[in-house]
Amino acid sequence: MRSILTGAVLAVLSLSAQAYEFDFTARVTYTDGSLSGVSNDTVFSGHFLGSDPIVDALTLPAANGSFVSYSFQSGEVTANIAGHSVSAQNPGIVVIDNMGGNVEDGIDMASGHAMTLDGTVYDAGSFNFNLSTRHGNTGVIQGSELPNSIDVSAFDGPSSLTYGALRRDGKQTGTILSYQVLSVSVVPEPSALALMGLGLLPLIATARRRAQR
Repeated sequence: MRSILTGAVLAVLSLSAQAYEFDFTARVTYTDGSLSGVSNDTVFSGHFLGSDPIVDALTLPAANGSFVSYSFQSGEVTANIAGHSVSAQNPGIVVIDNMGGNVEDGIDMASGHAMTLDGTVYDAGSFNFNLSTRHGNTGVIQGSELPNSIDVSAFDGPSSLTYGALRRDGKQTGTILSYQVLSVSVVPEPSALALMGLGLLPLIATARRRAQR
């Protein structure tokens, strides 16, 4: 019984480690030609993982909108672009809801520095994308929490505010490629009951074997 209770406690404690995770696909819209095999319309996939979110900045303007910036205790954004490997640590997320300007709702993903491309580390490199809606389109983001689902087709903002980029540095000539996000699929967190089950099942089986001896 003590072992079973211990397993239950461990399962509950595992809930305290929150993670935000999603997969995304994108299409290249510009390339500087430095990546072999990559051209306009090349489609690639990426993955975002951030653990234990922290609210870095929170604004509540008069229009009752919100701009919330999240960082994470640990995390990484990765992608494979026609065989080229991209990774960057310490990514963050910005959630924008009803801001009342040229951007109403939005999701911004930005990596921290540095960025690694095919084993080469760029200390000032970055990997990011922005999704935004036009003025008046306020129903896409609901609240300031990290969204459980992201419908890319609902973000109708102009291309200057809805795009992604891979950069070796912050200079004008530092853009390796730009891209359009095609889809984002948020990975759901396991429920408390499921985690409890994962913690209890092997211990229950052990208890049954002992009882049969």
